[in-house]
Amino acid sequence: MSDSVNKHKKLIVWISIIFGLLLLTYLAVSFYFMNRFLPNTWIYGVYATGRSADAVAAEANANIRYPDIRIVWADGSESVIDPSSVDLNVDLSKGVYNIKARENAFLWPKAFFTSVYIGDEIEISYNSDKLRAEFEKLDAVLKEKNDTPVYKIVFDPETGYGVFDNHEGRINLDKVLAVLNQKLSEGTTLLVLDDSFYIDEPYSNEEKALQREWEELSDYLTTDLVYDMGAEKIVFDSSVMSFLIVSRNGMPVKDDDGGYMIDDEAVEKWVDDLCEAYDTYGLDREFKASNGKTVTIPAFYSTYGTEIDHDAELRFLKGMLYSDTLRDGEEDVHIPRYTHEATFRGLNDIGDTYIEVDLSDQYMYYYKNGELILETDIVSGDIPKGWTTPRGVFAISGKYTDTYLYGRDYIDFVSYWMPYFRGYGLHDSDWRDEWGGDIYTYDGSHGCINMCKDSARTVYENIEIGTPVVVYDY
Repeated sequence: MSDSVNKHKKLIVWISIIFGLLLLTYLAVSFYFMNRFLPNTWIYGVYATGRSADAVAAEANANIRYPDIRIVWADGSESVIDPSSVDLNVDLSKGVYNIKARENAFLWPKAFFTSVYIGDEIEISYNSDKLRAEFEKLDAVLKEKNDTPVYKIVFDPETGYGVFDNHEGRINLDKVLAVLNQKLSEGTTLLVLDDSFYIDEPYSNEEKALQREWEELSDYLTTDLVYDMGAEKIVFDSSVMSFLIVSRNGMPVKDDDGGYMIDDEAVEKWVDDLCEAYDTYGLDREFKASNGKTVTIPAFYSTYGTEIDHDAELRFLKGMLYSDTLRDGEEDVHIPRYTHEATFRGLNDIGDTYIEVDLSDQYMYYYKNGELILETDIVSGDIPKGWTTPRGVFAISGKYTDTYLYGRDYIDFVSYWMPYFRGYGLHDSDWRDEWGGDIYTYDGSHGCINMCKDSARTVYENIEIGTPVVVYDY
């Protein structure tokens, strides 16, 4: 009986000792974590387990990398402010200490079974005066400040009268700076501007008067007249009318009745310029050959081209500019009068349907609506015998089949005859076995363009009277 009691007592003693040791260990560890962070604790990216708040705060603050302060404007451009220039400082110490204060050291065993990653209290400071100073140095801010709101009527020597107006979409700099301060205080270094940061500057009374003046002027510069130049149309809008009214110091001049004044000299100059741009008759011209070379076509023999009737157009335009129908809302399409009119009207009056005769290469091309229909060897005038082929720009004047060609010492039958200048033309030449090369230097034509019958037939079947014929050498 006594042995059993002794054993029981010993067991109780050992249990008490073990419990006591465990309690002492628990209390010792609890006291250890009184000034240190519990297991499995990360704060602001720093492993804090078993470390003091001072040590963790020091490392967390040392790890801070300060990004640039960035402003992204509505146009996509970006301005940058160096954070050190505004004394930007982030202090994580308070967050670290607060986290430690919330910990219960006696719950350290529980921490072994949970992962704790915490840290969300940040103290941010910066110098707002320095921020304003750096903000006002930014190029975008300086540009906005220097770009004073202006509304004015302007004259451009290329496009005529217009308006310069920079009142709309101006940056509200005070709002940008205020929101930037707010962002920084919240720990954000990026500000992206939206439409709410832009305002429309109000107009002054003087500018409102200019707006009414522009409405009147723009109505006057808008007309119903359209010059039909064929491939091109010239609309008498502000881009034309701006240069036909009297101007002084870049502003239109009104007469005593308050109406805008037409400048007769400017009108005559406009007609002069029109003729200079479109006239080709009697003038040498440049031509882009099929071989890529640019050649000069002499005017001496040329019969094809455009010549505007200058005086008739001047009379018409002067009368039209004072006409009541100029602004009645109905389009007035005017085709100029010509003293010589090409088959095709436009800056390129040869058009995209033409015969091209290259005397240097003894070759001919036929284009129809821009498509190459035919290219073939030819034989031109026999130069040694004085039977040259005239250079120039001409037009097909007729189409004949099965006819005889007569000359002082010849009579030839041709199946296809297409004259273009005096007695010169395009035709087949069955009496020849070959074309091209240097045949024209010893057995050339009497000046016409010879080709084989198949080529002549193709041209004849596709060509129309009036088609340009461009003959050149280089």
